[in-house]
Amino acid sequence: MTAFKIILLGCIATLTIGASDDSEVAYPQGFREWTHVTSSYVGEGNPSFPKYAGIHHIYANQPAMTGYRTGAFPLGSVIAFDLHAPKTGPGSIQPGARMLVDVMEKRRDGWRFIEFLGDSRTEVAVTGAQGVTRCMACHTKAQRDGVFSRLDG
Repeated sequence: MTAFKIILLGCIATLTIGASDDSEVAYPQGFREWTHVTSSYVGEGNPSFPKYAGIHHIYANQPAMTGYRTGAFPLGSVIAFDLHAPKTGPGSIQPGARMLVDVMEKRRDGWRFIEFLGDSRTEVAVTGAQGVTRCMACHTKAQRDGVFSRLDG
């Protein structure tokens, strides 16, 4: 790779990571191919039940994996919270229909959030502007750089 290409790629990466902190967080294309962080189930009796009842899967891109290992999430970290309705059968609970995808992205001025409804990549229940107050109100309580989840294994 020529020096020009390396410099060009570095500039593009810098612009992508640092660009427009006010812009909406994008739908994380291909997030289910990222590293699976953890899965869990929220049922009745859990304080999160009214909003987050169901089966949760959490995925992280490569920069976010550094954060899971060190406790400090670098710029460009993206975490996707994939919530599915529980589908029950005899002696089993499996993921059913997708209910939402919550996304958090680390930018220069901190975490930004958005919540996509169901399988939609455009319809949102929580915009980035709303997430600054709604989501951060809870995430400021997290012990590790605004992130509650921990890496399994």
